[in-house]
Formats: sequence, structure tokens, C-alpha cells
Amino acid sequence: MKKRSIFALAILALSMIASTSLFAADKVKLTVWGRDIADDDAAHAYVKALVAGFQAKYPDIQLDYIALGDPGLADKTKITMASGSGLPDIFQSWGGSVMGGYADAGQLLDLSKELKTVPGSAAAAGAMTWKGKIYGVAPFFAVAGVFVNEGIFKANNLKYPTTVEGFEAVCDALKAKGIQPIACGEKDKWPGLALYMYLTNRFGGDASARAAARKLAYDSDAFVKAAQLYQKWVKAGYFGATPVGEGYGDAQQLMATGKAAMHITGSWMCGNYSDPNFTDQQLGFYAFPALKSGGVGKATDIMGMTDIGFAATKAAASKKDAVVKFLAYSMSPEAGAAEPGRIASMPGVKAKTALTGQATAVFASAKTVTFWWDQDLPPSVTSPLNDTIQTFFLPDTDVKKSLSAYEALVTENMGAVKK
Repeated sequence: MKKRSIFALAILALSMIASTSLFAADKVKLTVWGRDIADDDAAHAYVKALVAGFQAKYPDIQLDYIALGDPGLADKTKITMASGSGLPDIFQSWGGSVMGGYADAGQLLDLSKELKTVPGSAAAAGAMTWKGKIYGVAPFFAVAGVFVNEGIFKANNLKYPTTVEGFEAVCDALKAKGIQPIACGEKDKWPGLALYMYLTNRFGGDASARAAARKLAYDSDAFVKAAQLYQKWVKAGYFGATPVGEGYGDAQQLMATGKAAMHITGSWMCGNYSDPNFTDQQLGFYAFPALKSGGVGKATDIMGMTDIGFAATKAAASKKDAVVKFLAYSMSPEAGAAEPGRIASMPGVKAKTALTGQATAVFASAKTVTFWWDQDLPPSVTSPLNDTIQTFFLPDTDVKKSLSAYEALVTENMGAVKK
């Protein structure tokens, strides 16, 4: 009797093992390439909550989340390299033309029908849409604005200006007090883009959209005037003595230690600039002003783009249901509530800090949103764009010639301006 019981238990155990193995084999496996590590770093709180929450809600789906680091690197290097040997099911992307390149190559999964009802901001949805088809979602958006050291402004009886001319006057007043007006970090090239986008818009309104559509040249009036004003500010010392010698991390430290009064950059810095462990300075976030006279663009014309987005690839075509579950969950308030600093694209997520609240208000005020040029233009012309902007930081540069050289490159890669 005892032997029969042992035998029966052995059969039962083998059956359970076989059932477990069969269940594991039947699990849908999703491979996701992202940026942040799902660890205890406060800056990675959203991804940690996303991974843990999704696995708990969908135990029948095996989620393999792989952190690749900076999303620009993921988009332009690792994913590009992998596209010839195999893409993951989902990858993090800023959207725009870089994502569109994969769509044009037939590598992305059209989820227009499945994702059109997922709640989120129109601007974020637009970034993940290419030629009328939706390929992913954008849980968080970023806008460029002006971080202001409120303590420095108050101590020097300054108010945030409402015009570009007033902005210059504030910079002159700060410079006279021995305070660096603007932190930048142009050594890394891309940090100078946001201000140039704003200045071009303020002089020429939708000039960048017309140039991208080849209805306007990149060395036309608005671009040249914006570059000339930029260079004037560099020569005036608004960005410090060695802006090309300082990286983006240096710019952050200048703000964190109260050595610079303003930083024109993306709202992704709200988390760090609200963190008492990062800075003891009180900072605010404002929209970049409009020109008092002779301008076209308005203060409600905002520059920005997806901060965290996910795009699906055709590698996941056979497991579309699991992909949609992941993308929808990434847009859920449950996952989004963990984010400490970014602007949430999904409804139902409240800003964690006053700084993020200010950035959200700037985003909400936007009448137009222009996506980052170095993500929305074809990859063949984006790195040269940032190279061109860096030449504005050199006092002897003829900015018109720099822009004409860039226009020649754009003509070669995107076609001539249509008459």
C-alpha cells in the first residue's frame, strides 16, 4: 500500500512538472528594448513600475525587458544595426522620422485600429504616427522651456520676461552682476538645438515645417536671423566663457549650484531639478517668450516631442494581442503614477512636483508643437544640423555660409526647394 502511494505521488509530481513545462512553453514571450533600468533609481521609477506591474497583471506573458541606455543611441545605433539581423517585439523610440524610417522599410507593425482608442495626448499620438498609421504609444511627453533660478531672479529684482527683447535685458542685467545668464553644454552639440528652434520660430513661425517640406531653404531669412541673434548672445557671454567646452552635465551642475540663472532645455529635467538631493536651488519652468516686434511665432508655439515612447515591430505580428496589452498598460495611470518628473501623456496622472506642474501647464498652453528637428528630419541630415548649430558658438563664423552649406546637404538628401 505504501509503495502504491509513493508511486501515485511520483506520477502526480511528474504530471505537475509536465503541466508546468507545457504552460511555460505556451507563454507568449515579449522582448522589449528600452532605455531605463528597472532598478531603485528614482529616475527609473516608471520603468520599474511598468515592468513589475505588467508581469503581475499578465502572468501568462513572459516579458523580457532589456535596457539599452540613451534612447537616441537605441534608435540610431543598436536598433539600426539590429534591423538587419532581427528586431525586438517592441523598442523605445522618440517617434518622428527616425521611427518612420523603420515604417518605410516595412519593419513596424501597424496598430492603428488597436491603439486609436487608447487615451493620451494628441501631440504624443502624433509623434508615434507615421503617414497616417499608428505604430506605438507615448506615455510621456517633453517640451523645451526655460528653467529659471527663482532665488537669483528675486535677489536681483528681476522678473521673467514676456518678450525676447526683455530676455536680452535680463541676460545683460545678470551678466553685469557676474552671473552666467544661461547654462547650455554645447560640447555635446544637441543642447543648442532647442533655443535655435525657438528663435527660428519667433522670427519665421512655421519656417521649419516649410523647410522640411522643401518649400523654404534652410538659409532663408528666418533661419539666418535666428542664427545671427544666437551668435550675438554667444559673443555677449550669455552662455559663459567656454560654452563649447562644457557638456550637458556641466550645464546641469551650473544650475544645481546656482552659478547659472537659466537653462533652456527639456522638461525631462524637472525630476532632477526638483530633487533636493540634486540641488538646493528653487527653480521654475517657463515658456520661451515671443518677439516684441517683427516676429511671427508666439509664446504658445512650443518645441517638444515624445519623452518615452514605444513602437511595435513586425517581429511581433503573431502576438499582436500581447503587444497591445503591453502598450495599453504603458499608458495606464497605474504605471504612469510612478514617474517622478516627466509630463504624462495619459489622463489621470497628477504632477508629482510644482516644477512638473509648471511644465505641464506650458504644454497645455501650446497652440502648436514642433517636434525636435534632429528626430523629425531624415537621419541623413540630423547630425549635420547639430554640427551647423555648433558653428554659431564660434565668434568668427559666417552663419549665413554655415546655413547655406547645410541647405546644400539637405538639397542633396531631401531635394531642392520647390518653386
